[in-house]
Amino acid sequence: MVKKFIIGMVFSIIGLYVAFRQIDLAELGGALAQARWLWILVALFLMVFSVWVRALRWQILLLPMSRVHVSAAFSSTMIGYFGNSVLPLRLGEFMRAYAIREKEASLTVASAFGTIVVERLLDMTGTLILVILFFSLYEVPRWLANGGILLGVIVLGSFAVLWWISSTHEEWLERIEKMALLQQGFGLKVKHLLHSFSHGLVSLRQTKHSLSLAFYSMSLWLIYFTISWLSAHALDIDITWVEVGVILVSTTMVIMIPSAPGFIGTYHAAAVLVMVELFGKGESVSQAFAIINHGIGFVPLVVIGFFCLIRSSVTLKEVKPIEIEP
Repeated sequence: MVKKFIIGMVFSIIGLYVAFRQIDLAELGGALAQARWLWILVALFLMVFSVWVRALRWQILLLPMSRVHVSAAFSSTMIGYFGNSVLPLRLGEFMRAYAIREKEASLTVASAFGTIVVERLLDMTGTLILVILFFSLYEVPRWLANGGILLGVIVLGSFAVLWWISSTHEEWLERIEKMALLQQGFGLKVKHLLHSFSHGLVSLRQTKHSLSLAFYSMSLWLIYFTISWLSAHALDIDITWVEVGVILVSTTMVIMIPSAPGFIGTYHAAAVLVMVELFGKGESVSQAFAIINHGIGFVPLVVIGFFCLIRSSVTLKEVKPIEIEP
């Protein structure tokens, strides 16, 4: 885990260097000072609203196990965003699972985390669809196109694994139950963990609300697209809707790379490189865009997430990457 943290920090430092190696503080300050803050406020509101939409989608994924109120899903998701923004190793995902378990006793942390895995896979699928769409409409460099190909391999491979688990998990668990190592003591706890986790994963296959999941997923991407457009519009950047889509999927792909908490550095590098190298925009205005667009997805989620955290009973001491329950 320490090694992963160090690797993430290295990537973030490199990203910050790439994004701000050529910086004119006067020009950057001027670009930020002249920004239309009304549009930024609208984008901030949309970012918070996107978490509500995400909570509605998560509520559907949790239905096979428990009927969770959307407000509980919203606050738990906010806690997760807070954790991902300020803690290493993306521990926010586990904080989110602990938080929803606190509000719904019938859930286990492992089963809740299984649905979060499904949700992330839905996000990656949406990213892949947008990559295919926008990269076919705009000529992108080879390194960016290769990133899209890699994403496609990961998504298709993940779907194959998820489908196998969701279709054969009963037989799979029966075979596990017969293993001698899992018949007593610690082995029984491991078996319970695997059962809870697989139960969370099969939520996608068991759901009867596929159209609702698709609707909420498309709504999320429309909101994120609008936020990127508003960020550019606030800085008077002349950018087409296709270019907005290219920068949206490019920055989304790059945050999958290990980084410091909050995707600091890696996000900024992707935004600046696309703006400068692909679209031919100025260095300072591109850096201002990266700062503002990242801030829209960082500041409100950290503030509201922290408020939700202190209202809950979740503590950092109890949050572990894996929970084994008796």
